[in-house]
Amino acid sequence: MTTDINIHQSQQAIRHRAGTNNPRAYQTGAEPFAASCPLPVYRAPNAVMVLSASGGLGASTFAALLARTLHDSRDCALVDADISGGCLDILLGMESDLGVLLNAVTAPLGEVDGVALRRRLATWDGVGILSSRPWIAPIPQDWEIAVTVCALADMYDTVVVDAGRAGYTPGQALPLPIKGAAIILLVELSVLGTARAHACIEALTGRGSRRSPDGQVTRVSRSTEGTVCEDDIALIGVLPPAVRATDRGVVGAQEAAEYLGIDMVCSIRPDTRLCAAALEGAGALKPNRANAKALRAMVSWLDARAQGVAHDQR
Repeated sequence: MTTDINIHQSQQAIRHRAGTNNPRAYQTGAEPFAASCPLPVYRAPNAVMVLSASGGLGASTFAALLARTLHDSRDCALVDADISGGCLDILLGMESDLGVLLNAVTAPLGEVDGVALRRRLATWDGVGILSSRPWIAPIPQDWEIAVTVCALADMYDTVVVDAGRAGYTPGQALPLPIKGAAIILLVELSVLGTARAHACIEALTGRGSRRSPDGQVTRVSRSTEGTVCEDDIALIGVLPPAVRATDRGVVGAQEAAEYLGIDMVCSIRPDTRLCAAALEGAGALKPNRANAKALRAMVSWLDARAQGVAHDQR
């Protein structure tokens, strides 16, 4: 009897967090006996998910620098949800710090104790860090990570999530089932990079687009499979590292924005000293003047978005 009660309470808690009271379909073989339940979706409007459209763009480094910049004006945490990569603590030079890892976080009854979790986070320049190590089992499921992000979102003003690579499948482009969060998509300013970013945006928003004769993007339709509103997406142009001495092969930020149909907030250049510190795991991540300006522009965009969200909720 006790086991039955615990299972029932667990199902109730998960459905409550997911915003639905419909039980999952009971199935025998291929014959369903009830309508299927929509997948759980978790909301964290003060979360910021950093994604990259291509590999090697420095999403983890950018997420860390953004969290530290945000910490100048608010309480901020940084979550390493790049399950295929991880190792954010090593990147920041804090692998020997005694802090809880994402691998150790569990969500009994579909809930995580945010107060207890915050107490166990390691800190980097005042930013709470929840890192992960993919080679350590168990790897949390995506819904467990989403519940963890929501718990931290209740404890901090802003939670920056290093979410790794965006996917290309509609409805599954986001690595985590989180809605309402701001999405920062790093785009390589090259022909191949913008093509990959276009596929990511199509999958994120579920929109269709076509090129008009004057070169502008015309929205055709929006699929119900899209999970992100276009107003919640900010694009960051990343200049390819192989063109430090020349601009050959580089797509302009304005040209890329027109092609993708979303404004480019800023662009960043490869920083040799920053890259060396990241590769060494020195943790002394200090952007140059140009990239620091880009980070401030990103903070301004997030502030403007937060004000708009607060106005819409009145």
